[in-house]
Amino acid sequence: MSEAPSHPARALASPALVLCRQCAEYVFAGTTICPHCGGDAREIGPRYRDGNYAAIEALKAIERIESTLKRRSG
Repeated sequence: MSEAPSHPARALASPALVLCRQCAEYVFAGTTICPHCGGDAREIGPRYRDGNYAAIEALKAIERIESTLKRRSG
């Protein structure tokens, strides 16, 4: 039998994902060339613009910030 560690292992945060602004598929934050469509993942394309994805991403960012603030304060 092995002994339990004296302290629990720390979990690593999962990598941040963002939407490709060409095809609206998720890619790792900082990606320049989308592996899904081959386009510039940072340049806004018609699908991203027409689908109102900018507004959706803004709301999700606000929710993440609120969640972080709640965890820190209480």
